[in-house]
Amino acid sequence: MVEEFKKILNTLKEQDRPVWLFASLKMDEFIDGWSLVFSAPWIDQIDRDLELKNTLEIVKNNIPDEKLSSISRIVFMSKEDHLVEELLKKSSGEEIKGEKVNGNIIHEGYIIEANPDLVWERNKTLFK
Repeated sequence: MVEEFKKILNTLKEQDRPVWLFASLKMDEFIDGWSLVFSAPWIDQIDRDLELKNTLEIVKNNIPDEKLSSISRIVFMSKEDHLVEELLKKSSGEEIKGEKVNGNIIHEGYIIEANPDLVWERNKTLFK
């Protein structure tokens, strides 16, 4: 599914929605589903619902129906969250297997994008 995740990232970039972090993680030993973790400067309290709706639509448009059920959650996290801080130390494209990160065991994971130095300015015309 990494290729599908890269398509999601590309669509976000086309919409001027770059990310500090986009990771797909399997952290729950009981649920075999992916958690899609996003940390980005465009995720704020003001437009959070709108951004979540847009991101959900992008996910649905880029993941085939038969694979969509393997995504158990989509999470927006702040760049200051300890898990995000630890994952931002990794490189884009890096695979994670059975690794403990910030007290969480990541059974399987991929850093789709890690861009800790990203600086972004909101384009006020998007989604309005």
